[in-house]
Amino acid sequence: MAGPSKKSSGKTAAKHTGKKAAGTKRTAARSGVKSATKPRPAIKSRAAKKAAPAPSAERVIAGTTRQMVAAAAAACDEKKAEDTRILELDAVDAGFTDFFLITSGTNERQTQTIADEVELRLKRDFGTYPNSVEGKRQGEWILLDYVDFVVHIFLAEKRVFYDIERLRKSARHVDAVELQKALKKKTTSTRKRVATNTAAASHAIP
Repeated sequence: MAGPSKKSSGKTAAKHTGKKAAGTKRTAARSGVKSATKPRPAIKSRAAKKAAPAPSAERVIAGTTRQMVAAAAAACDEKKAEDTRILELDAVDAGFTDFFLITSGTNERQTQTIADEVELRLKRDFGTYPNSVEGKRQGEWILLDYVDFVVHIFLAEKRVFYDIERLRKSARHVDAVELQKALKKKTTSTRKRVATNTAAASHAIP
């Protein structure tokens, strides 16, 4: 079977890779370029441009988000996923999410298993669920949308065909080890808290 249907993949592409026309419109709005179809007086355009705040490429990403991405990457490794990569998206060009996690499986059953492990790991460790899941039945391109990050699990040939990494040239490649440090810090903190609570409970028992 093909990957997500044309209709589904169209929606996915519109949401997660952006449409050229929409991007052009946003760029024009940010740069103060006047619309060709709806010209405005020059004075009004300058005033609007002066009043509009300049977009900033800086943003603050919650530590929990980084920890969840690291946990998702670890889940992929657990199920022998291949070529797992993490992209930190540009704040201006991709304001809808912070990270893409992209990985591959060798067959549909493996991609489905990887998706199941990611969902299980994030549910167990963070109590969070994907906002939406697409393509899991077919298993050729599975998308798990956690809002602050999106997990893409491809068959190798489908990954090459869609090549979403190339479409996000402005994204910064994040070393998984960097995120694993954040995850390890969370795990250590959780274990200490559990040990403290257990000790307190044992002392409270008469």
